[in-house]
Amino acid sequence: MTASNRRAGRPGKGDRRVVAFRLATPKVDIVRELAVAEGFEHVSDWLAHVVSERIDHTDLSKIKRQEELPISMAS
Repeated sequence: MTASNRRAGRPGKGDRRVVAFRLATPKVDIVRELAVAEGFEHVSDWLAHVVSERIDHTDLSKIKRQEELPISMAS
């Protein structure tokens, strides 16, 4: 990649997918205020942070998750 092809700005955040949902209008206003109060520029970044925190503090053994098999076991 040449210097002229590089994009300026913040570094990438890795592999991500869009998750969309609807929220009652009064709550959206509160979410925006909370995101700003906690120093987030974008509401989506704040929501991703909140969801990540919830996942990190949840017992994931309560849900069924399919694990990847090691290469030696897959063949």
